[in-house]
Amino acid sequence: MEPVTLTAAAIATLVITKAFEKTGEKLGEKVLEEGGKLLVLLKRKAPSTATVIEQAQTQPLDYGQAVVIGQQVEEAAKKDDEIAQAVETVANAVKSQLSIIQNFTNTVDKNYGGNVGNVTNDKRTQTFNF
Repeated sequence: MEPVTLTAAAIATLVITKAFEKTGEKLGEKVLEEGGKLLVLLKRKAPSTATVIEQAQTQPLDYGQAVVIGQQVEEAAKKDDEIAQAVETVANAVKSQLSIIQNFTNTVDKNYGGNVGNVTNDKRTQTFNF
């Protein structure tokens, strides 16, 4: 299988939809603060995306829904530099907490029967090999 790459937009989407919390992962104060700022910004500049995110926060998030929301966040970031910067800020806040990445990998490993390979990290993406 091809590696799954989490872009900054995908990481930010996981934070603002509270997907990490749904796996039992606790995010640091800085991550939550930056995620909140991004959601406020999206409400102002991309209200339809913000509405979808708020709905996802109250219900179980499935993979297909996460992909669609991630694409919407990514499109909003491509169109607006302020949103792009906020997305990067959230992603960097998550990446600074290596335990989150490790625990997320462990959760995927547990749920997908040990088919998680190496996790690589650069300044823009997280790559999970399934």
